[in-house]
Amino acid sequence: MVKNISYTAEFTAEFKRLKKKYRSLEDDFLQLLKSLSENPIQGNSLPLQMRKVRMGIKSKGKGTRGGARVIIRYSIVDDILRFIYIYDKSEMGNVSTDFLSAILKEVDN
Repeated sequence: MVKNISYTAEFTAEFKRLKKKYRSLEDDFLQLLKSLSENPIQGNSLPLQMRKVRMGIKSKGKGTRGGARVIIRYSIVDDILRFIYIYDKSEMGNVSTDFLSAILKEVDN
């Protein structure tokens, strides 16, 4: 069970924007958060020790494939689950490694 959870400013801003668009997003995210707190090693592996997790958006009606993507980073040593970024799959296909690197540099400073 993960003890520490943090969010980047980019994640928080994008989550707030998407929440206005999709009413079920908060409940959908809480389900994902519960699942990740029990097992943080989910989704596809990305560079820089990050993972991309699919999240369905009920109010969108597309399931996990057409839903949102949540970029996370879990530190086993510190037991910290960090939410890096969230995006709507229909708005953005993939996030570049350079973009994620820039977010991590801001967080690590």
